[in-house]
Amino acid sequence: MNVSSPVPYVTQQLIYLLYGERRIYQLEAKLSILTALARCKPAELPVIRVLTDQPQAFAGWPVEVIALDEQTLQAWAGDGGYTHRRKACAIAQAGQWADKTVFIDTDTVFLQSPQKLFSQVDVGQFLVDEVEMSWAEASRSSYYRSFVEGLAESGEAPADALRLCNSGVMGFTRDNVGIAERAIVRIDDWTPYARDLHTIEQIAFSFELHGAPINEARGVISHYFAMKQYVHAILEIFFARHGEHFHSKMPGLALKVPAHRPVPSWLARLSVKWSLKHVPRELRGIGRKLLYGSVMSGDDYQRACKVVWWRSAIEDMRTLGGFDWSREWPEGLPRLGQRDELAFSEIARASLKVS
Repeated sequence: MNVSSPVPYVTQQLIYLLYGERRIYQLEAKLSILTALARCKPAELPVIRVLTDQPQAFAGWPVEVIALDEQTLQAWAGDGGYTHRRKACAIAQAGQWADKTVFIDTDTVFLQSPQKLFSQVDVGQFLVDEVEMSWAEASRSSYYRSFVEGLAESGEAPADALRLCNSGVMGFTRDNVGIAERAIVRIDDWTPYARDLHTIEQIAFSFELHGAPINEARGVISHYFAMKQYVHAILEIFFARHGEHFHSKMPGLALKVPAHRPVPSWLARLSVKWSLKHVPRELRGIGRKLLYGSVMSGDDYQRACKVVWWRSAIEDMRTLGGFDWSREWPEGLPRLGQRDELAFSEIARASLKVS
């Protein structure tokens, strides 16, 4: 099927959108789908639909694939070139295909049955990932400054009580699909003074939902957008071990995947805390990540995150000037074992482009 062909009308549908050739996004979606299957009784499972320009990646999976062509993706991007405008367009299109639609980002896992999401959606109430802040709070943030000024100049500034919602999950009924269509108009109107924002579609949906009853998906799903690096390392391990083609054991296996940032054992964390006592206060955050990476042990998933902890430390180093790597080990950093110091130094020198 494609978006131009008739799509069977259903009672409930779970919608994923992904495009581009980056395999890791396909793995994200597959893990999310597997956890949905594992958490739901077969008789209660909603229709799962994947909108993608890489339909072959989901061949054999228990989903309906809606193929996207380049023309559709270009049209959904609009003249302003805002990438996530496509999300609003996908929601507007897919919302026509079911009584109830729940759109969900790929970087999610289900902690409970998907039915817990659909039960929170009806004509009079909507579902979002979570309410992040009020407009009053956002207005004081430098991140939103240009946008706030643009809205004020255009006379569109909302009430301070408006709730800004994360659109990682969006649930609504067929009767309310117009919300997505109106959100697209807002995105286009706001593009001139919101180019630096990466969440315009979230704000547009929040404006459209202002004053309406809103339920939150947190607790039913985990949205790991802030921990992608760690979960990506874990995904590579899982799919290397079990394959990327669907088989009946995969949903159960997926529940064993730690879809969060792995940390060392309690005893190891206590040891790290003690080791940081003699590290300068301003370097303790970096030192903690260094040591966490060094003491990561246990299963393959934890060990896969060793280098991710280190790379996070390197990014923190970058903000402090990159450190002096002319010596064997930068002054002030906690010492690691010889093997780990050599391994970390090699990664740091390459990442920070120092000799």
